Amino acid sequence: MQNTSRQYDAAISLCKDIFLKKMKDYGTAWRNLRPTSLTDQIFIKAQRVKSIEEKGTQKVGL
Repeated sequence: MQNTSRQYDAAISLCKDIFLKKMKDYGTAWRNLRPTSLTDQIFIKAQRVKSIEEKGTQKVGL
């Protein structure tokens, strides 16, 4: 259980770091989106993650 908790904390920390960096680069444009648009964007990102996991590759470099 402790290992799972540490993994969760590490994942959250990584996501937060990425989010803050993107906010610095692009600002908070997402605040202007309607709830349905925001939901669509989350869905698109989830589909992309799933696609990368299934294919094992991505076209855009990190």
